[in-house]
Amino acid sequence: MSLVFDQIAGPLHGTQDAAPAKLKGLPLVGLLPELRRDPLRFFTRVARDHGGAVELHFGPDRVLMLNDPAMVRHVLQDNRLNYEKSKFYDMMRPVLGEGIFLAEGDEWLSQRKTATRSFQGCQLRRMTRDMQDAVDDMLGRWQVNVAQQKPLDMVPEMMRLTLDILLRTLFSVRLEGEHEAVFSAMTRVLRDAERRIWSPFGLPRWLPTANNRAVRRALRTLDDFVYGLIERRRSEAAARSDDEDAGDLLDLLMANQNGRSDKQLRDQILSMILAGHETTANALAWCWYMLSLHPESLRRVRGEAQTVLGGRGADFADLAGLTYTRCVFDEVLRLYPPLWTFSRVAVADDQIGDLKVEAGTNVMLNMFAVHRRPALWENPEGFDPSRFDPETGDPRRRFAYFPFSDGPRTCLGERFAVLESMIAISAVVQRFDLQLVPGQDVKPEPMITLRPSGLMMQPVAVAKA
Repeated sequence: MSLVFDQIAGPLHGTQDAAPAKLKGLPLVGLLPELRRDPLRFFTRVARDHGGAVELHFGPDRVLMLNDPAMVRHVLQDNRLNYEKSKFYDMMRPVLGEGIFLAEGDEWLSQRKTATRSFQGCQLRRMTRDMQDAVDDMLGRWQVNVAQQKPLDMVPEMMRLTLDILLRTLFSVRLEGEHEAVFSAMTRVLRDAERRIWSPFGLPRWLPTANNRAVRRALRTLDDFVYGLIERRRSEAAARSDDEDAGDLLDLLMANQNGRSDKQLRDQILSMILAGHETTANALAWCWYMLSLHPESLRRVRGEAQTVLGGRGADFADLAGLTYTRCVFDEVLRLYPPLWTFSRVAVADDQIGDLKVEAGTNVMLNMFAVHRRPALWENPEGFDPSRFDPETGDPRRRFAYFPFSDGPRTCLGERFAVLESMIAISAVVQRFDLQLVPGQDVKPEPMITLRPSGLMMQPVAVAKA
């Protein structure tokens, strides 16, 4: 069994004393210095040492960190209407505006209903060919690196792949030369947002500092990219005959604009791009890193792909046979969830078991810490895909494992992300062995998403059986 606890279903009683542990830190700044030195280690230690609920002081802000699965379930599902996006997400509004990632209430529901139509099973089956074509194009580019024995930086490589897949499947656009500019711009704005979230005394955005100017340039790059998509589609629509039916996500968003401005449409599109390629790219990069460290797992993944696929690309129907590959992917998401933490604010007073939560309380749900909590997981720091084997355990206990969030606001593109990842992993391992370049200190970089700090790998052609 992969989990230490037995059940979280049913009413929540007696899971936490009425008063949570309180960690205050230094005067004025609270725990901010310790947090900023190493956020991942800080939160992991807090979850390990201080139980299911902990009150943390960060300068003028207080955050209630919930580490118990039943408490997580309460916030995400049982009393979900009482918990909205917290003020910390305001740091992302210059990037995502009122897109689905930050929207609330009726606006969120409207956007969700529109986008859901693009992620139904029949649509995912249709997307499989485009996903495989994008992967094949990437593998073709890698042949040059193999011939020249030149390593690849897997983080931008995976960013390019997942952006290419997203644009082909959801926006009917082939990626040309924009990927490097989009990648660099996204990196800049994410790093800036993360610093501001944990720096309540940060400088205003309007000051003409070097960083603020660089962020504005990055935002212009993203705006130009997205508004370019919109204008090209409008030109195509004008030339399309009335009986032609397009119907990708971009068409759906534009058809359901319903009085929204182009700025609001831009917010919707950019939210989909960020959520749909940044997170999956990070997950795939971590997959290659972990497989390079665990050759037995790599051998099993490759053997499974060769047995199920026999050298060809995966089709939608093949995915059920890639069971061990899915276990590896799930275990990577446990250790390195791409969206590693998020927060909510209590709208009204609440009671979570014996714990009283006052209106206005900022509540943190930190997947990275919960996924590594010894009270919930055996050998939590170890890489063990077998803990997700559906034949030998009960691996998918909700709310102890929630890399895609959970409840009504669970990630809309979860099935999309899993599908493209299974296709990419099974294709790559049949063609190449990605060997970690020696001497690197690969660490997770805790921005809004969780990227490897750098990941140089040498692709080596796999000998045909």
